Amino acid sequence: MMSDRGVLPRAEGKFRTNGAGRSSIVASMPPRPSSVPLRDEVDSLLREKLDFHSELFEAAQIQRKLSGPREFRHGSLQFASEVFAARFLSGDFTTFLKNGSKVLMAHGDIAGKGIAAGMWFTNLAGLLQRYGRPYSDPARIASEINRHLCCLRPVAPFATVFLAQINCHLGELSYCNAGHCPPILLRADGRADLLERGGPLLGAIEGAEFELGELNLEPGDTLVAYSDGVLECRNTSEEEFGLDRILAALRHADSSSAQATLMMLLATLQDFANGSSLCDDVSLTVIQR
Repeated sequence: MMSDRGVLPRAEGKFRTNGAGRSSIVASMPPRPSSVPLRDEVDSLLREKLDFHSELFEAAQIQRKLSGPREFRHGSLQFASEVFAARFLSGDFTTFLKNGSKVLMAHGDIAGKGIAAGMWFTNLAGLLQRYGRPYSDPARIASEINRHLCCLRPVAPFATVFLAQINCHLGELSYCNAGHCPPILLRADGRADLLERGGPLLGAIEGAEFELGELNLEPGDTLVAYSDGVLECRNTSEEEFGLDRILAALRHADSSSAQATLMMLLATLQDFANGSSLCDDVSLTVIQR
């Protein structure tokens, strides 16, 4: 005779089956909640995502408008610029402020990427409007912006910027490089110089001194400012684009216009990347006489 442990207990009480073959416990369970509320929640999240992307797109358009035109001519000089964000908004920026025969150009890079860097761009654009007076030289402008950013530490990010004040009729150019990648000045005869005179990046050293550089843009000369995202752009073999490739591409560029030179440089960079995604913001500014 089997022991009590070997005998299954009789189904009784709440475990008895009802007439439809279901156990009473199953019958007494609350009904499964409808999937309608879940669908509504998913739809709401999708709408929020679309609204978010729409607002980011609008913010990127505002940032581009604050940067000034992509292409224009003033006096004997042609200007062209482009900025590509690695993540929504760009920390790279380029701006042009016209005043009579002069143009103040700023090409810079705010530390970081994405929304935070893009928000600080509006602050820097305002500072350039404030301190970029007609007769303020680039070194003084850099000093004023540096003082402002240092007062906001540790909230404000570091920023690098190349500032140039240009007389578009005479080709006279004064500049200050505040920690930025040194722009290339390619002379009509093929000689190339790097514009390095200036000082440290902005927001890093309170009371930092900034030097002024001066030169003349002669007919046929081309100036190219770029961000570190151009230098550090990688291909599928993890090689960096680097300064030498910029120089080589520039020497073989169609120099009929600043816009043509810019498009050629961007095409060369794109061919080099060969489909690799951007790891940093990319920006280029071309000035040609």
